[in-house]
Amino acid sequence: MFKKLFSKNTQDSLIDPVIPPENFSLFKLALENGTGLATINTGYDNYPNKKFFPWYVAILMEIGEKNQNGHPTNSEAEILNDLEEKITQFLGLTQTVHKIGRVTRNGERDIMYYIDDPKLDQEQVKGFFDSISSVRPINVEIEKDEAWKNVSTFIK
Repeated sequence: MFKKLFSKNTQDSLIDPVIPPENFSLFKLALENGTGLATINTGYDNYPNKKFFPWYVAILMEIGEKNQNGHPTNSEAEILNDLEEKITQFLGLTQTVHKIGRVTRNGERDIMYYIDDPKLDQEQVKGFFDSISSVRPINVEIEKDEAWKNVSTFIK
């Protein structure tokens, strides 16, 4: 009780929890080239710390083995999930990572993250993503998105 009475609550400090509890939801998307499936951590709805993690990291991976609607087969999904886990761990080596989710669509999978600051060594990044590209073609983009507009379709 005393802590609440005498502590300063400023908008310049993180609010716990820094990483909210996971609450993944599945969204079916009607896209131009077919159906997409989004798996999104809606635990980030109304997340109060967005401004502390302003860097959006978008990973696009090509789907190798796909079914008739362009989505991965079961064995391909295992490969993509493994690569996704490796990417998440790699990013987490140097910064706080918020994995928002992924969208799987005809022939491609997008993985969406937010990080605090891109503290990435270019040589390490190149080596790591070259190894990922040897398994599946990949494209990585990082941009500043303080309001998290890039994921506002899925979370508030």
